[in-house]
Amino acid sequence: MAVVVIQEFEGTVDEYNAVTEKLDAENNPPSGLIVHSGADIGGGKLRVVDIWESQEDFQSFVQNQLVPAIAEVNPDAPQAEIQVHELIDLVKP
Repeated sequence: MAVVVIQEFEGTVDEYNAVTEKLDAENNPPSGLIVHSGADIGGGKLRVVDIWESQEDFQSFVQNQLVPAIAEVNPDAPQAEIQVHELIDLVKP
């Protein structure tokens, strides 16, 4: 079942953009990613909301792609607060 993943973390938009560039998800989307969104929520914090085919797909992405990309951009980046919830509904227009 698909899951929604909500991540909130300290960082700058420039750091977010640098990680996004390294991941190049638009040209090389990670396996299992359905949709990705990111927002600057103020106070030096960002929020990412993704929908994944499964929690396992998300975890694989984090370990194999996201963590290494973050480490290249900011090795001292604090851990994100992560919530994962199984979806009960998903509408794709």
